[in-house]
Amino acid sequence: MKYAIISDIHGNLEALTSVLAEIENRSIETTLCLGDVVGYGPNPNECIALIREKATSILAGNHDHAPIGKLDTSYFNPWARSAIEWTRENLDDVAVRFLVDLPLKREIDGFTIVHATPHEPGEWNYIVTIGDAIKNFPEFKNQICFIGHSHVPMIISLDGKDNCSVVRDNPLEIRDDLRYIINVGSVGQPRDYNPLASFGIYDDEQRTYELCRVEYDIATTQSKIRDSNLPVFLAERLEVGQ
Repeated sequence: MKYAIISDIHGNLEALTSVLAEIENRSIETTLCLGDVVGYGPNPNECIALIREKATSILAGNHDHAPIGKLDTSYFNPWARSAIEWTRENLDDVAVRFLVDLPLKREIDGFTIVHATPHEPGEWNYIVTIGDAIKNFPEFKNQICFIGHSHVPMIISLDGKDNCSVVRDNPLEIRDDLRYIINVGSVGQPRDYNPLASFGIYDDEQRTYELCRVEYDIATTQSKIRDSNLPVFLAERLEVGQ
């Protein structure tokens, strides 16, 4: 089976719509969402409604917890905190009820999905270095754990001698003798200096993983952000992928 794995939509309806269209074009029937459906972007309710329709499984991210009072916002930067407050004021009742019940981590068909880290997923730590990965491989039993949170695509492998390596192959052939932590990047706010929306495709029969990038109407999203009185920086960063 092929799985489309998406994360960090962040209220960016244009990016989400383009990614879902690409998923449909590739005839992928199962979509998994790793969280942060809202936050930063101007269409939180619309993104929630659409992802509920299209995704088989949806996890909670820190930006999903923050606007509904399940997470202290003091550690967020000023732009994120301002967006969280805006999101809190603009979420409808249906969206709030949906966000309250989202799980943090799941095991699906022999692999693990989580927004941030398999170790203490509700602490919202990051896996951005090999050292981070080494601490987290023992925290899941499956061969592969898919994550988001950092908005930066990355693949880190672990061999039988506890050697970790960054893997740059795309597409990636999944080796039986390796375990993997795979970051699928961000749909709605990429931060790897590539403004194209990012998501992953995992094929458990062909044993492959592919990172996909999709164009979307950035200008429309930027205009909505400005019109909503969200921080202008959140609009500007989209066109540079940072």
